[in-house]
Amino acid sequence: MRYPTQGWDGERMRPYNWRKHNTIKAREFEFLLYESMRIIDDAQEPWAAKHMGRPPYASKAMTSICLLKVYFNMPYRDIESLLRANQSFQETLGLDSVPDHNTIQRSMEKIPLDYLQHLNGQLTVAFKKNAKTLPSMQLDSASEASTSPGRR
Repeated sequence: MRYPTQGWDGERMRPYNWRKHNTIKAREFEFLLYESMRIIDDAQEPWAAKHMGRPPYASKAMTSICLLKVYFNMPYRDIESLLRANQSFQETLGLDSVPDHNTIQRSMEKIPLDYLQHLNGQLTVAFKKNAKTLPSMQLDSASEASTSPGRR
């Protein structure tokens, strides 16, 4: 199938370079992942460790996953699939196994909003220092639904 070479206004259309787009998004994702891990390492965790039940995933890894979910406005299942597909992301986060989408959702509900806002401020500074484009973070809408399951 041939694609039209002219747009609605009769102007010539250029094909979009999806390979370049995907490369840029992957680099942006990696940068956000590494920077979030660095910032979370520097920040003090807002909760105390509990020794009940099953051993949890590392809180720093879960916080990074939740930040990625919020920054890229991805559903829980999509972030789970992305992590399963990228072994390097799993290694960076220090995960032996990938958390289920329900586990990611429960972690998101437990993270205090002010802690996420603090991390967001630090990430914004890191993006600006490195002249990177900052993905839109939906924290304002998250604050309204912070008590509801599946904070979007």
